[in-house]
Amino acid sequence: MNEKYFLIVVMVMLVSFVVPVHAVQLDAAIPKGSEEFLPVYTFTRIVSIQYSEDSKLAELFGSSQQKISFDIDGENALVLIEKINAQLKEKSFVTVSDMSGEYSVTITPYEKSASIEYKIIVKPSMRGHFISESVLDAQWRGFEVSDEIPIETEFGIHDINSPISAFTESPEIIEYLSNSDAMNVLDMKLIDATGLADLPLSQWESMFDPTSEMSETIDFEFSGTIVTNYSMGICTIYRGVCQDRDVTVPFEIDGEVYSIRSIESQDDGTIIIEGYVQQSSGRIESFLVTENAPGIDDGDPQVPTMYAVSGIGVAIAASFFVWSDKKSKKTSTEQTGIDPKDLCAVSTSSSAGSYQTNRGTSELR
Repeated sequence: MNEKYFLIVVMVMLVSFVVPVHAVQLDAAIPKGSEEFLPVYTFTRIVSIQYSEDSKLAELFGSSQQKISFDIDGENALVLIEKINAQLKEKSFVTVSDMSGEYSVTITPYEKSASIEYKIIVKPSMRGHFISESVLDAQWRGFEVSDEIPIETEFGIHDINSPISAFTESPEIIEYLSNSDAMNVLDMKLIDATGLADLPLSQWESMFDPTSEMSETIDFEFSGTIVTNYSMGICTIYRGVCQDRDVTVPFEIDGEVYSIRSIESQDDGTIIIEGYVQQSSGRIESFLVTENAPGIDDGDPQVPTMYAVSGIGVAIAASFFVWSDKKSKKTSTEQTGIDPKDLCAVSTSSSAGSYQTNRGTSELR
């Protein structure tokens, strides 16, 4: 099956979902019998520095916005491919054979603060995910790079894993901050997807989607089977509230007081796999693809929650129809308004020659 069309269908299925900014967002689609798949990892972070308008930092940041952006490819990302493969080798059968992506960082100064926005999109080509015909490796989803990742760009060698690289065009800012507590935040590496693997697969949400069985999907060369959606990062009653990452560090330089803050939302992931899929019960986390839908686990906390929500919905609907029916039966056949016996006729026109009109009106007695 053509993987491009598979991804098109998956995007159509997910078009209604709005995804917020996260520390890392994973989007992956694995077609049936595919030799490779192309997951997309999006790493984002916002760092803000607070200062007074007459401070040294306000002077160094100035008033002009700065932006650095470039493409990542298999040639300039060899170090990144090597680092990811070294981690995957310890736990997974999957290897990265190629890489593409984008890097961008934008520094926006304001009157009393500066905002640094990082966004890194990494698209590795992954192979070796089929352990057997019906079992897929699931250990590939999370990794972390704690070292430098030098990328050769038009701006020179750029370390995409370090927040400090945002100041390549403004080295005086790093020099000013270098011996302060601000470096505790600026040393936090950007490529970190460990949250995707730290959450056990059994705690991911899973859902079978029959959309692909529709006849219209034949135009996309889709095989016409069920797809299974695994997702994490959803905030629900039984999973708990979202745990954002918010680090604030006050610091002082030459008597001037500042504050630096790093903001990230919790990790988010979506993995679409063609077929009926459930978690394998083996020692290593994996996906088990079956021909028939597996049974529903009554112990899953989603089950009572779903029934409770459905029950509430039915109760509300029933109450509405009962109320509507009672209201419609309240219509009365009795006349309302002024009683005719309280009205009298009054002429409104006079004689015109020998012709008398009969125009008139009514007034209350």
